[in-house]
Amino acid sequence: MDFVADILRTILGRIHFMIYLGKSPAAEIEIIDKNIVVHILNPLIALELGVEELFSKKGKKDINMLENIRKAGYKIKIKYKMFEIDL
Repeated sequence: MDFVADILRTILGRIHFMIYLGKSPAAEIEIIDKNIVVHILNPLIALELGVEELFSKKGKKDINMLENIRKAGYKIKIKYKMFEIDL
């Protein structure tokens, strides 16, 4: 099973943290029970962070990570202002 899914199985309750690129906030992530909500604070910085992560792995990226998180029973939602997308 995926490392992230294993960690999520041990989390109970509510977790809230921010992701920064330098000093600029990119996203705010909340894990509430079995729901993961990603609030995009700055779409350009979040995109830059995503591209940086993609190229830093150099082909070693686990493309099944989202599927493994879903199999663990979590629902993932991306929010930016009034827009919401369920993954």
